[in-house]
Amino acid sequence: MRKEKFIPGEYYHIYNRTIANYEVLNKEQNAKRLMQAFLFAKAFKYLRNNQPKATSDVALGWDKALEAIKQGEKLVDVVCFAIMSDHYHLLVKERKDNGTVNFIHKCDISISKYINLKSGRKGPLFESRFKSKHIDSNDYLVHLSAYIHLNPFDILVGKQWREHKLKDWQGVRQKLLGYPWSSLKIFLNEKADNDKDLIVSGQEIITDQFKNAKEYENHLKEWSTQFLSDGEFD
Repeated sequence: MRKEKFIPGEYYHIYNRTIANYEVLNKEQNAKRLMQAFLFAKAFKYLRNNQPKATSDVALGWDKALEAIKQGEKLVDVVCFAIMSDHYHLLVKERKDNGTVNFIHKCDISISKYINLKSGRKGPLFESRFKSKHIDSNDYLVHLSAYIHLNPFDILVGKQWREHKLKDWQGVRQKLLGYPWSSLKIFLNEKADNDKDLIVSGQEIITDQFKNAKEYENHLKEWSTQFLSDGEFD
C-alpha cells in the first residue's frame, strides 16, 4: 500500500525512474509516445473504452484524445512535466479519486509496451513503484515548477550546474528552450511543439503568480544561479 494518499484538489510531485537507469525515455519516438500517453491518460472515459495500441503511430490519436478530454472526466491535471533519459517528472493535480495512481499506471503500461515491442525486451520498464510527494505550500508549488523545468540542464550542460552557479543565462537559455520534452515553452508563451499545450492544464495556478512570461523566466534564471533541489528526488 502506498504511503502517500492522493486527495482530489491537491497537488503532487511525481517521479518515475526506469529499471537500472535504462536511458531510453528521451529518444525522440519514445518521448513522443510517452507524451501521447500523458494526453490519453488524462481522459478517463476514453482510456477505459479505447486503450491505444502500443504499435500505433505516435503521430495519431491526438484529436481523439483531445475530444475525450473535452467531453469526459479527467483523472488529473498535468501542470508541468519534463522527460529525462531515464526518468520523468510531473506536477499533477488530483482530479478524481485514485486519479494519479490510475494515470501513472496507464502511462507506464503504454510506454513500456511500446518500448518492449520496439526493442524486443520483456518485463517492466520502471521501478516497482513511482515516487510521489504532496505539495504542501505555495512556495513549494512554485519552486517545483522551476525544478522540473530546469531539470533538462542535467542533460544539456551536465549535473555540475547544480554545484556551480551558471554565469551565462542567455548562453544556455536557448538550449533549455530547445529541449523538446518539457512544458517550459507553454510557461514562457512560446510556440509549443508536438501539441504539448494539449497535455498541460491548470498551469495558471503558477503562471498567474507572475506578471508575465518574462517574470517567470527571471524566476528560473534566479533559481539557476544557485543549487536547486526538490528536497527528495535528486
